[in-house]
Amino acid sequence: MKTPLKFKQLGDVENELGIILACDRKPKYDLTIFQIFDFVSAQIESSIQSATNSNHAGLFARFMGKYKFAKLLTSGSFTKANQIFGFPQKKESGDEKISETRLKTAITAFKLHSGPFGFHPVYGDLDKKQWEKFHSILAGFLFGYISLEGDEKIRFFKEKEAKREKFAQDKIESQHSKHREVKEGQNNHNPNRKWKSRKRNNYKGNKNGGKGGPK
Repeated sequence: MKTPLKFKQLGDVENELGIILACDRKPKYDLTIFQIFDFVSAQIESSIQSATNSNHAGLFARFMGKYKFAKLLTSGSFTKANQIFGFPQKKESGDEKISETRLKTAITAFKLHSGPFGFHPVYGDLDKKQWEKFHSILAGFLFGYISLEGDEKIRFFKEKEAKREKFAQDKIESQHSKHREVKEGQNNHNPNRKWKSRKRNNYKGNKNGGKGGPK
């Protein structure tokens, strides 16, 4: 198995899922891709759906849950001493397309859900930010079991596309900023200065009071 992928948020999981679906893929372990997608989906759904359940864990269990979660964040991945609760132990087949749709739906539902959130059997009560971190680490760990062909090329084009989009966005924001500065400058212009810019008329009228010139 390759080094587990490091995801900080579910947006990273979505991006990696897009790369996985665009590549030729196969599992590295005695699991199916259907199981991997389905298991991550179930964990995300559980964090929302178990919100109405109450955690009856004792004080020591709660303390240990917080300690284990802190260790998980420190390591950034799962280890033998930090096993995944409910991880499938045997190979099961299923419809990969259905599990793919389920995972996308679960991620969207989590993003839209503002609370409350359920508790984890091992880590106890988690808020949205903590749950998202857990889901991101879990997905990064399990996606590491998927072998991809051609992912380097796809990643290159995706990175190039992202840079192009960022450049275009920065350009638009720069233009909007200049437009605002010009508009603010016009609004702050002192109207009393207009007369100063006018050319003064040096004509002082007829010096002889209109009586005509000397005869």
